[in-house]
Amino acid sequence: MTAAPGDRVVVRFRRGAGAPGDWRRDPSATASDVTGVLVAVPDNGAWAVDRDGEIVSIPAELVMSVRVLSDRPVRNSEIRALERAAARGWPGFESTTIGGWFVRAGGGFSRRANSAVPLERGATLDGGVVEALSAFYADRDLSARCAVVERLIPSVHVDPDRFEIEAIAMVRSAEAIDVRRDVEITMTDTPSDAWIHAYLGSADRVGSPEVVRRVVTASMDGTLGFVSVTDAGQIVAIGRGAVTTDEPFDVGARGVAWNGITCLWTDPRLRGSGVGTAVVDRLLGWGREFGAEQAYLQVETTNTAAIRLYRRLGFTRHHTYGYLPL
Repeated sequence: MTAAPGDRVVVRFRRGAGAPGDWRRDPSATASDVTGVLVAVPDNGAWAVDRDGEIVSIPAELVMSVRVLSDRPVRNSEIRALERAAARGWPGFESTTIGGWFVRAGGGFSRRANSAVPLERGATLDGGVVEALSAFYADRDLSARCAVVERLIPSVHVDPDRFEIEAIAMVRSAEAIDVRRDVEITMTDTPSDAWIHAYLGSADRVGSPEVVRRVVTASMDGTLGFVSVTDAGQIVAIGRGAVTTDEPFDVGARGVAWNGITCLWTDPRLRGSGVGTAVVDRLLGWGREFGAEQAYLQVETTNTAAIRLYRRLGFTRHHTYGYLPL
């Protein structure tokens, strides 16, 4: 998994010349570790970690592994709850449950809308479940994949080297951000054709406008909002919010409301201008109007620039997941 400055990490290293002292003071130890906040990656030949205010430098050639941790201790139940809210906010336009997995199909548009996610205790990837999941997607002429969520699936069932991509779920409170207030933002209940066009073009996404519209307007008992910023008649920034709850699917009681922020895009010419931040702030405020006190977003682990931006906006790492082809 890619580590970025600001991540809380455990760096495992070999003992040797240039290595930090072993915190256990065990002269026979051949390896040790440092836990703290990553300050710098080894462009200069060393990893730098802030351990309780002390900067510890570890030569890159001694590093055995780097494990990224959540910004704070997170219980498995919290991970599962957030994944339930996220699944409600991006369910595809067809879904069912197989062996504890929430299985989604969305016409092939986006991994998220066309993958299975483990939302029930006891979900596994044993042979029978994999066969059933594969059959579901084969019946729809879709590639079978699942979102393997950190700690919700036994590690013996998973080979991380087979992940197509890895992503991070990041969270923050729904409080306002200190941003530009001169950005004119349009908020609607449904996306315009121009919004759909901008989203399709934002990362060279492949899909028909009709399928994309069905995917982004789908939710399970949620409230959706679509943001756009226009300049000279052209959309230059977009975003989507989905307020959903995190209670188990078979429970009638209402859980905690979350605002899932997705579909963020800003015209490259305006990046760094504060427009994108204003979009996030508007979505946070909109979510508060519908009872969401917490917000989340999802970002690929390799997108370190976005991770740094979201950290500056107050988002912290909650958990990770990877997409595994079946």
